[in-house]
Amino acid sequence: MKRIFSVLLACILFPAMLQAQGHSKLNLDLAVKLGANFTNIDGKYWVNGYKANLLAGAYAALNGPRIGLQIEGLFTQATYITGKGFSDLYKDFYQTGKDSIKTGSFRVNYFNIPVLLNIKLMSRVWIQLGPQYSGVVTVKDVNGLMNDAGKLFKNGTVSGVGGLQINLPLNISLSGRYVFGLSDINNNYDYTKNQSNIEDNWKQRTLQVALSYTIF
Repeated sequence: MKRIFSVLLACILFPAMLQAQGHSKLNLDLAVKLGANFTNIDGKYWVNGYKANLLAGAYAALNGPRIGLQIEGLFTQATYITGKGFSDLYKDFYQTGKDSIKTGSFRVNYFNIPVLLNIKLMSRVWIQLGPQYSGVVTVKDVNGLMNDAGKLFKNGTVSGVGGLQINLPLNISLSGRYVFGLSDINNNYDYTKNQSNIEDNWKQRTLQVALSYTIF
């Protein structure tokens, strides 16, 4: 359903963009992107602070003189470190003999699809706003704590995106974004008891800085 929501939103924005700009020329840009992804979980049982990881992907943008639409496919990594009380609340998830380890690190790889409305703020500067769908690709349990760490994180979440893109010379663009999770990324599922009985809300907060190169 969340994938359908993103596609429908793009379909709604596109004709609105054309109507707003009349017969003005539209420019299609295809670009590759590379940057840094700084993530944090807003949850009681995680170590706070933004951890740096990789961001890479590509996008297609259809822009007019003042407004446009941009759809991206991004691979991002996030690192989460457990904090005080995590091992007590999630002890049924731990492997036998691992209960004495109080903290652990998880590296989660995501595939993200932002669907963004581009609004020209000034020459070469665009505001970018829209939703983002994220799916979990892999989960690495760095310390080998869990029976199955992949079941901790929900696969399929929605976020809001806000940021700026600056178009520089030589087909290069610089972008900065804040991505705020709207979905609880905690799977909330105790698979050892086959029931959802752990109530702990995790919201992801992300800062992104990236360079893009327009290839077409």
